[in-house]
Amino acid sequence: MGPILLSRDGRTETAGASIMATLRRRVSLDAPAAEVWKLVGDFTAIGDWHPGTPRPEMRGRSPYNSPGTERVWGAGTGEELVERLVERDDAARRLRYTMPDPPFPITGHEATIEVTERGPESSQVTWTATFDASDDVVEQLDASMGEDVFAVGLDALAARYGRGQAGRIDRGTF
Repeated sequence: MGPILLSRDGRTETAGASIMATLRRRVSLDAPAAEVWKLVGDFTAIGDWHPGTPRPEMRGRSPYNSPGTERVWGAGTGEELVERLVERDDAARRLRYTMPDPPFPITGHEATIEVTERGPESSQVTWTATFDASDDVVEQLDASMGEDVFAVGLDALAARYGRGQAGRIDRGTF
């Protein structure tokens, strides 16, 4: 899923108070929301639209787009990255997932990918993660997760569908 700057061992080395952080990236696209959702809303298909992301191993009961499904990178290596689907809401065009045991020093992780209609031929994709971490970890994850994962994936969607009127990725750390 892109480079991660912190290892599991970094958890105990993190100093400072924990804060609730939100990383958010969004992009406007020249494509109907339903068309974008058909691709982005499939929890199993991230490798089909996010560059450099291999198809993860899927765990759980079929169908794999049901809550509780897990996508796993590095399965069996001792360095697994697991994302667990919490909600897939077709009406809202929203996926929510967590990392139950993240490979960096955060707690309470929850991420959302949402596709919003902006017009008959335009949409916006927003990718957000919230978690508790120290300030220095938030800064590192803004670069590794926000830029190297979220922004790269949204740029790939813009290349596929065309960039909407905003013409750029909106970035935010809160």
